[in-house]
Amino acid sequence: MSKTYDVAVIGGGFAGLAAAREASNLGKSVVLVEASDRLGGRTWTETRLGTRIELGGTDVHWLQPNVWSEIKRYQLNLEEFTPPEQLLYLDNGQLREGTEDTVFGLMEKGMSALADLARTLYERPHEPRFSDAALEYDKLTLGEFLDGVEMSSLERDVTSSFWAAACQAPLDRAGLTLPLRWLALSGWDWRVMLDVISRYKIVGGMGLLSEGILSDTKADFIMGKAVTQVSESKSLVTLTLSDSSTISAAAVVCAVPVNVLSRITFDPPHQHAEKLGASGQISGGQKVVCRIKGDRTPYMAFAPEGHPFVLLQYDRPIDGDHIAVAFGSDASAVDGSSAAQVQQVLRSWLPDIEVLEVATHNWTKDALYRGTWAVPGPGQLREQLDAVEARDGRVLLAGADIASGSYALIDGALATGIRAGRDAAALS
Repeated sequence: MSKTYDVAVIGGGFAGLAAAREASNLGKSVVLVEASDRLGGRTWTETRLGTRIELGGTDVHWLQPNVWSEIKRYQLNLEEFTPPEQLLYLDNGQLREGTEDTVFGLMEKGMSALADLARTLYERPHEPRFSDAALEYDKLTLGEFLDGVEMSSLERDVTSSFWAAACQAPLDRAGLTLPLRWLALSGWDWRVMLDVISRYKIVGGMGLLSEGILSDTKADFIMGKAVTQVSESKSLVTLTLSDSSTISAAAVVCAVPVNVLSRITFDPPHQHAEKLGASGQISGGQKVVCRIKGDRTPYMAFAPEGHPFVLLQYDRPIDGDHIAVAFGSDASAVDGSSAAQVQQVLRSWLPDIEVLEVATHNWTKDALYRGTWAVPGPGQLREQLDAVEARDGRVLLAGADIASGSYALIDGALATGIRAGRDAAALS
């Protein structure tokens, strides 16, 4: 006989945790089912390389209203990546070094063109339905847009370096709406956007934020079991788990990455879940954290799209060595678990570098996630908005992958989870 709850939550990332907290704090009985053995989703704080590192989502900012509210709620603090003093970039395979004004100046044309368009299309970034103008541009890829901006090949290469890291995919496949939304959320200022998505992190790690929400959540937790089927009737939803056990609830919040939605059978079919699952999202890159022998002047390095790593960022010194983080848009381009292979690529920028140890997680190959942070292809904006707003049954969707405001960010996961948790409580 299955146990019946008021609300069941599928997925233990930030969207699921927020939904469980909201519903349980409204007095509802709640269960959260997580397929892995840990909470946090695509954030993952670990002790490796002799220090604390982040294998997944890391960056937060006070311009992200939902995450900032949570940071203050749980009395957490921010620290920043060490600002770079040395900026390196590849120019037709040749290593160059420039000042901040020079290197970021190479991004000016492309970034400003994007920011200007974002101001026009996203007048109210957290209210994407305020205007339908963005839908007209959703058919374009970021690559197509940048092709239309008059700039030199070097300007295009340096601009694409940043976006290839941010989009975790080839720019000729990445939808234009991701950069436009990130720019709008940063006051349509691309230099501010760089700070918002890549400068600040939580002292003690992202795990402290998930632990804070967990401590404030009155729910049962089932770990290590996936939901394989969601069966909805007029008054009840039954979840079948991977061990064939079942759980019933008056309402369900499904907060799993869109690339794994297709592994859940919905009976009757859930229009939005199945559409999202079929179209998916395209991120296939990687993040590699490196411990590098010796300390050196803090640096940031750029390489054009197509390079195995397109961005390298000094993080902090550690016991005479230092930590750096590399991003690539194709996880198959270099084995991120091999210090030797990573070192070979990093020597494109720093010929004398010695990589002692690396830590990574292949989110793309992990069957529970099948991708890093969400990156849409062109033409997906409307279905994302429809899905996160849908309230035509007892199964509600949540997650950063469909956030209407802070898309693909922890802030968006929290926003959708909070809303879905409260709406699910109202249905029970």
